Amino acid sequence: MKHGWRLLFIPLWALCVAGAVVIAGLALGLFTWVTFVVAGVVGLVVGIPAGLWNTKKVRRDDPDWKTDRHIPA
Repeated sequence: MKHGWRLLFIPLWALCVAGAVVIAGLALGLFTWVTFVVAGVVGLVVGIPAGLWNTKKVRRDDPDWKTDRHIPA
């Protein structure tokens, strides 16, 4: 599973961060479309590096992870 963890962790991080920013913006009374655009940008800027970091951490900390597990198609 070469790209499987990336496909799981990057959207998970990005959507969680964006959702937290939307909730914070709405709680502060910002009810415009700008709140959602800022949340999307922040979600991408924070979520992509965090998802990649999380993927590497899972692979690094797993004692049974083998780098030759991927079979090219």
